Amino acid sequence: MLKRTAPLRYAYHVAVTHPHEPRLLLLPGTTGWRLPHFHADERHVWQEVAHVNQGLHVVLGVPATTLRCLAIDYERDAELVSRLYAAVLRDPAWRPPPGARWVAHAELSVLPLAVEGHRRPLVDWLAWYADEPVPRQRAPWYLPGWHEAAVRWASEQLHAAGLPPTGPAEQLRSWQRSAILRLPTTAGLVYLKAVPPISGHEPALTAALAAADPTRVARPIAVDRARGWLLMHEVRGPTLDTCCDDVARWEGALAAYAEVQIASAARLAELRAVGVPERPLAGLAARLAPLLADPAATLPGRPAGLSARELAQLRALASRLATLVEQLAAAGLPATLEHGDFWAGQVVVTDTGFAFLDWSDSAISHPFFSLLLFMVEIEDFFPRAPGVRERLRDAYLRPWTAVAPTVDLAAAFELAQPLAALHHASIYHGVVLPNIELKWELELMLPFYLKMAVRLAQPFLEGTYPL
Repeated sequence: MLKRTAPLRYAYHVAVTHPHEPRLLLLPGTTGWRLPHFHADERHVWQEVAHVNQGLHVVLGVPATTLRCLAIDYERDAELVSRLYAAVLRDPAWRPPPGARWVAHAELSVLPLAVEGHRRPLVDWLAWYADEPVPRQRAPWYLPGWHEAAVRWASEQLHAAGLPPTGPAEQLRSWQRSAILRLPTTAGLVYLKAVPPISGHEPALTAALAAADPTRVARPIAVDRARGWLLMHEVRGPTLDTCCDDVARWEGALAAYAEVQIASAARLAELRAVGVPERPLAGLAARLAPLLADPAATLPGRPAGLSARELAQLRALASRLATLVEQLAAAGLPATLEHGDFWAGQVVVTDTGFAFLDWSDSAISHPFFSLLLFMVEIEDFFPRAPGVRERLRDAYLRPWTAVAPTVDLAAAFELAQPLAALHHASIYHGVVLPNIELKWELELMLPFYLKMAVRLAQPFLEGTYPL
């Protein structure tokens, strides 16, 4: 493996789109026309867009809304990650700088570009931007005008609640799974989160959880279930992954999460009423069957896809799936609220304990499916703490001893982990990917979970883990 001698750098290129027409802003360059662009050293995940808006404001002197990421490229020789975004300006009266021009599709196809690799994604973007009718699967926040409508709604709700905004809204995130805005108010920061229909239960679920225990989730200010909008107070405090190197604090967080799950097991009727989907353990094999019959979904032949060996291991796991499900079901643990995307960045350390964010992927399912990602990455946070995974697992399991005092909870937990990976893979195949327009944003999650499943299942398939 080559050792990296310099930190990664990040280049941002922004396809600034005319507010009323399918045309792009191009700036003159020495080797051809180019997009507004800037460089940065700080790492951001591609879904974050606040820094894109800020960088564009520095370059053009005008506020903008980033709609979506168009392409990501890694230039290995230069240790450079190059990202291409599309944005619209918020000021329709703005005029381009001298020498710049608005370019339509026909001109874009023939003009000399400083970055030739941008031509195809930009041509595709203009065609996409001009689509009529707009496809059903398109994220509303990928369209011009959505940001302004969302900010108006949030402002109206805040005024009605006696929390008038004290400054402009800041756009934080934009991808097909969510859009997030942040607004300052007289009572502190608030957040507007918008989710697609596949996660449409999150606003009402958050409200239900807050009504039961307002210290452990964000407190809603307003909910629009039809549009999937949730306006909520900030949960104040650092996230667990950024603040705490004390394992005991992490143990407390997992015990608190187990308590939320145990309490939710007695409220399944309420969870169903707010739209939380049910994905019971007993139906896992049926939900997985379409994926097993669709090997192309595993992206064979691509770097992130399953190899021939991994596909064979997956088939071996599938042949034992019914037995493994029966063994886990025999532990008798109740179905309850399963978070769906639980990791340390979703846990806020508050003055009163811990709060848990982002319930968009949640379902009624087996409780032990929740900690899959958390436990896989835990040794990255504590590389010098021997046995830290087992210590945190046991901290999570201790509250469950009151629910199942005679069960070998550790054995049940370990058995649940490969099944949890299959559970999440089936959701991506059967729910997420069919209901998003731009598959590239999330298609790698499916082989990611399948690779995890075959790796975690090996001790059970080889008989080296005692059940």
